Amino acid sequence: MLLAALMWSAVGIFLFARGVWNIAVLDDQLKYLWIAIALAVGILKAKVVLEKTAGKIAGRILSRPEDSRLLGFLSRRSWFLIALMIIMGKLLRATPLSRSLVWSVYVAIGAALFASSRILWKNWKDMGAGL
Repeated sequence: MLLAALMWSAVGIFLFARGVWNIAVLDDQLKYLWIAIALAVGILKAKVVLEKTAGKIAGRILSRPEDSRLLGFLSRRSWFLIALMIIMGKLLRATPLSRSLVWSVYVAIGAALFASSRILWKNWKDMGAGL
């Protein structure tokens, strides 16, 4: 559970910071609006989608035997989706889309991951309380 919480938090912070930094250095008068909108979209995505996903991951971890493989906390399908998202991020950066839009996607996804990681942190904390 700790590994899952750390992974979601670290990736969330990384994507959010990378997006904010890259928007901040752009010559775009609306850059702070881009960041604010992306942050709002990210929080909404966390509430609507990723909190449920984090709950499913927590349930998967809790149902696994104690001696399970370390990286088995995610299903093969989840690992495939992570690889696909990494590839999609690279492809997104290669598109001719507005840089503000591209980096706003990073801000939104990073905010969503970090915000929803609280579900995993809560489960990790609860696991410790039961010891």
